[in-house]
Amino acid sequence: MKALISSSEASKLILAEAQATPSIRCPLNRAAGRILREDIVADRDLPPFDRAMMDGYAIRTQNAEAKADFVVTGQAFAGSPQITLSEATSSAIEIMTGAPIPQGADAVIPYEWTKSTSNDAFTLTSNEPVSSGLYIHRRASDYPNGTVLVKKGTRLGPAEAGIAASCGYAEPIVNQLPRIAILGSGDELVPVETNPEPHQIRQSNAFAVENALANAGYPVGKVAFLSDDESAARPELEAIIGESDIIIISGAVSKGRKDWVPNALNSIAENRFHGVAQRPGKPLGFWKHKDGSVIFGLPGNPVSSLVGTHRYILPYLNAIAGKSESTIIQNVCLAATVQPLPKLTFFLPFRFNNDGNAIPAPVNNSGDYASLTGTVGFLEIPAGDKTHQPGETFPYYLWT
Repeated sequence: MKALISSSEASKLILAEAQATPSIRCPLNRAAGRILREDIVADRDLPPFDRAMMDGYAIRTQNAEAKADFVVTGQAFAGSPQITLSEATSSAIEIMTGAPIPQGADAVIPYEWTKSTSNDAFTLTSNEPVSSGLYIHRRASDYPNGTVLVKKGTRLGPAEAGIAASCGYAEPIVNQLPRIAILGSGDELVPVETNPEPHQIRQSNAFAVENALANAGYPVGKVAFLSDDESAARPELEAIIGESDIIIISGAVSKGRKDWVPNALNSIAENRFHGVAQRPGKPLGFWKHKDGSVIFGLPGNPVSSLVGTHRYILPYLNAIAGKSESTIIQNVCLAATVQPLPKLTFFLPFRFNNDGNAIPAPVNNSGDYASLTGTVGFLEIPAGDKTHQPGETFPYYLWT
């Protein structure tokens, strides 16, 4: 392992390799979670016509006096073309929410303000003022034609998908998804459904990393597990590298006798760094293959693997996808005293209190997955000797 570098330097080296994936047109019903590579622009006024905001009657306000009688001369429904209100003083159009306001009408009075006197007549019983524009959603009052509604670089979530659909974007331009492979390593690992022997553990890291990536909108194409026998596992590793854009390896990247992965990678790819001054996750490594794929080497301890995924891999994925807010790091106030590590960046799990401040929730060790239950993410505490007090602010990363 080379000399340790800082977490900020590691991040810079990783992001320096972040080349944008191609832009593609994708059917809207398959684009969920992808990053927009174009603005979503209103292709007409929103709303596109004056529309009713209540079920009731469309009238002229000049005739809207308390106890006034009206005759219903027609009906207006959502989805029907605009109709015209009769010029007769007492005329009204029964109207439903979302229907175009009849030509000649300038207000809608709700049913609750009226009393029917026959099938086609009613009396205005409310003393509420009826002003021009009452319960009318005016054309273009939300957004005029040509307004940018969703900016390029935004992740396509439910609201954004609805907006895109309303503006006619059947195939928005989005990022092409990278081919991602996750590889677990270690002969001690057995399948999840297996009843492990005392010396064995169930495979978990790969599934935790896969879940983190999927939640962020990056589906994983392949999950596999490598043996500690290099001669048997190396051909499989090289084959997977050849068919993937991003390879994430969890385990076998430290200094153990069976940690063969770093030397194997060094012989087929260029090492950008191996070893970061941080806890957990000191053995983290990063390689660039001659064919353009990148390889992340995560430590095998579960907490280290999950922290490395959120601190380094997800920002890289956001960068190549073109996510506009990928470089924005939020800060939170401490709610308790924290002792830093003199020479290491400290990634400290935490939970929010009722005031939105961070309550530290340290794990017992980097293998203690269970202690992460109830935490929302981790703080990034810089190396140093100074004790940090409540009220100080630090960057944080969320698990989801």
